[in-house]
Amino acid sequence: MESVKVIIVGGGAAGLAAAKTLGSNVDYLLIEAQNYIGGRIRTIDAVPNVTVDLGAQFIHGETNNLLYEICKSLDCILPVTDIKKILAITSDRTIVDPEIIRQVLIVWEELLDEARSIFGDTTIPKNYPLSDYLLEHLKQRLLSAIPSLDNLVDAFCDFFNKGELIENGCFKLSDLSLAEYGSYEYLNGLYEIEFKNGGYRPFISYMKSFIPDDNRIRLNSEVIRVKYLKENHQLLVNIRHHDRTSEQQQQISAILCDHIIWTSSLGYLKENFSSIFVDEIELIEQKQDAINNLGFDVINKVIMIYEKSFWPENVGDIILLQAQKQKSIEFSNSLKNLLKTEKIDIQLINTIIEAIHRYVVLPSTNIPILICWFGGPAAVLLEDLSEYIIGQICHEVLCYYLNISFKLNPLIRVLKSEWYKNKFIRGSYSYYSIKSSTKDGEQLRATYAPDGIPRIQFAGEATSARAYSTVHGALESGIRESNILLSIMNK
Repeated sequence: MESVKVIIVGGGAAGLAAAKTLGSNVDYLLIEAQNYIGGRIRTIDAVPNVTVDLGAQFIHGETNNLLYEICKSLDCILPVTDIKKILAITSDRTIVDPEIIRQVLIVWEELLDEARSIFGDTTIPKNYPLSDYLLEHLKQRLLSAIPSLDNLVDAFCDFFNKGELIENGCFKLSDLSLAEYGSYEYLNGLYEIEFKNGGYRPFISYMKSFIPDDNRIRLNSEVIRVKYLKENHQLLVNIRHHDRTSEQQQQISAILCDHIIWTSSLGYLKENFSSIFVDEIELIEQKQDAINNLGFDVINKVIMIYEKSFWPENVGDIILLQAQKQKSIEFSNSLKNLLKTEKIDIQLINTIIEAIHRYVVLPSTNIPILICWFGGPAAVLLEDLSEYIIGQICHEVLCYYLNISFKLNPLIRVLKSEWYKNKFIRGSYSYYSIKSSTKDGEQLRATYAPDGIPRIQFAGEATSARAYSTVHGALESGIRESNILLSIMNK
């Protein structure tokens, strides 16, 4: 039977960091269930010579951020030039004064800072959600600071709530813990650092370059069962190989190893943990509650590629402010007929429309590309729509707000992410839910040492104490666990 010293499960940022840190002298094998390296980092070619990131897109912060340092050395970070303008439009097609936008954003950030400062206050129950805090304070604070906002205050509250779903990756804000909201550490420097054309691809290539040969990597290979063998202090790992067309043809192999560094997403663990480790009762008792309690939902993006831009020059962000009783948007006859032919439920379409609140101009290329972000129920629902249909919905909604003809500015291509449908990921990134606390994070990253020696270690963004949900958190977690393992192996 094949045997190695270490198996790294998962080829995302954490798995690659673990491999790089262990070094070529350690006999390791990186096992990845998908057909590519990168995990939730997924850079693809959108049109000739232009890439887009379907998953992670930003670097968050500069100071004490290894990811930033690596990408800076790779010269793949987009230089900050002129600050792009925000264009805010109401559902009656009125453009909002930029000064109003500036004031509103200040109030919003101040309120979020206050919410973060609650972290560590033991008087706040862990099941108190951020949604209740915002409901209690946001509208009042906006009206107090900007009395003239009266007719727009509800629309702004709605916009911020939708944005916060995406920021935290949660299905609804009533799931998000206020008590743990401030546990995330914001690093100094820009919060959303953009990439040049090429996105995260240079970073993944750089990290992969430290794996000495391709024989150290097994793609299309899913670990389906792990059992600790007491008699020889090893782990028996069963692997299903997905590079066959049918499940009947899929081969199952077994490998022995001394240690595992497990880096899969929390979403994957939620679905598979108890079956993979069914033989390890103590491990299940150690971690199952934490896996259940911590939050992991989905956000998705629709990427819209045009031949020419039709939005005002220097605009980098278009936000839609929906009135509670806005007029229904009249779609084109071709789209209406297509929705009817495909028998797509009108309620599904309404949920999609209600979720549309922001279009961001991709700054890394001169090709006009807009990214429309989705959180909440719409993020899941759009996965069942074709790229053409969801792209056309987003396009016609934007043209309605801009009061221009959708026919004069056709889309040339649409791409969309499908992170929930991906059975090896099952979502986007982790957050602290109202069922969880920092103790759950501690339990998730705790090692499993059935014989007193760490045999199974856990990495990935969800195991990061202060940088969960980020690539730099995933990167640091892989380094953390490999260093622990190296210290044991070097004794």
